[in-house]
Amino acid sequence: MEKRIKYTGIFIAILLLRLAISCSESSDSGETTSNAGGSSSNCPTKTCGDFSSRAAAQATYDSNKSCYKNLDSDSDGIACENLK
Repeated sequence: MEKRIKYTGIFIAILLLRLAISCSESSDSGETTSNAGGSSSNCPTKTCGDFSSRAAAQATYDSNKSCYKNLDSDSDGIACENLK
């Protein structure tokens, strides 16, 4: 019985270590941003300056409107209106 408890403890320790490593790797990523609610998300940081045309920005915005909402500054559904 003691042997089983020992191995269970080792197993739990390994799981916790993997969880800690996984969390630290995802928090080190430069691709994440905080949304208005304050929670972290996996949205890449994109601005209108990252696009050469409004069509390219619109396609990105349309692919995930909640992730790229900063591309539509006036919330009218049109991304990066300053681009041609």
